[in-house]
Amino acid sequence: MANVANKGTFATYGGANLNQIFYEPVFRSDDLMRNYRVIPNVKHKMNVYTSAALTKIVEKYAGCSSSSGSTQFNIENKTITAGRMRVALEQCTDEFFGTYIEEMYKNGVDVMNLEGTQLADAIVNRAVKGIGQDVVRLAWGDDTALTGGSAVAGYGNMDGWMKLMGADSTVLAARIEKAGNETAPTAGESLGLLRDMYDQAPANLQQVPSGEKKFFVTPKIFNAYLANLEGSSADLAIVNQTDGLRRVLFRGVELVPMYEWDTILADTNPTIFEKGGSNFTNGACYCAVENLVIGSDVTDPEGSFKVFYDDLEEKMFFRGYFKLGVQFMYSSLVQWGLIE
Repeated sequence: MANVANKGTFATYGGANLNQIFYEPVFRSDDLMRNYRVIPNVKHKMNVYTSAALTKIVEKYAGCSSSSGSTQFNIENKTITAGRMRVALEQCTDEFFGTYIEEMYKNGVDVMNLEGTQLADAIVNRAVKGIGQDVVRLAWGDDTALTGGSAVAGYGNMDGWMKLMGADSTVLAARIEKAGNETAPTAGESLGLLRDMYDQAPANLQQVPSGEKKFFVTPKIFNAYLANLEGSSADLAIVNQTDGLRRVLFRGVELVPMYEWDTILADTNPTIFEKGGSNFTNGACYCAVENLVIGSDVTDPEGSFKVFYDDLEEKMFFRGYFKLGVQFMYSSLVQWGLIE
């Protein structure tokens, strides 16, 4: 028996369209407020004063005397120079004409205005995540020398911690260099590096409470260290759940995997990862949280933006402006290590 209704000449069925945009996960290594000291209201330059320790001032009483001890301490200053940062994005509606996404657009005179649409939400989501990731990358790996003939895209705005610490002779001389497979460190090599850094760190850093310092490590060292914990009775003692987040500890100090470091080391050759003309790709920074300072004119760079539509341009614009600079306070509160 023939069908009573026959298929006509309409377009071939292309499948149902899900009214949702799936976002690729964007992971950031750490939280600015939790792992660093943030100083707001830095417009361009801010001088930060540091006071060295005063020791050996207690002595034996030897009778009445007007003389004072000869022990002194220095007050030094370091400068946070904040670079001017800008995020400039735009979107025209005609990019998605003739697609299902056009069904999400507004009607009539507002058809070109993407504000309030799912596409606009996707743009804001991607931009905010990208700013957060870039701030961490620039804070560690930026270098003002990466301009002109040495320009590297995405760098050259300010000097990051790797540049500043690599230029500090005390920090560089104290760097621990552990022999091993530098491109793929083993579990034993990674554990050995952390042990050496912990044991040989400056006395001042060793005295900082465990909860107030971090091991910032490359992802391969982090994963190799996890291999030391798998199946061992140390798991419960070292891996904790805090507010639903996994925290991996070494001798009570949290390990923070720095995924942005892989990007930095692929793009540039920071001195702190260089030895004898060779550039290495796996290492760690053992540091007090309060020693790493971020200066900005805003408290949250991720939230310092505006989104607006221009009728004349017929485009939606995303604009963000903020200042960003970093500094470290004391060479006695940081210890670097490399796998070479």
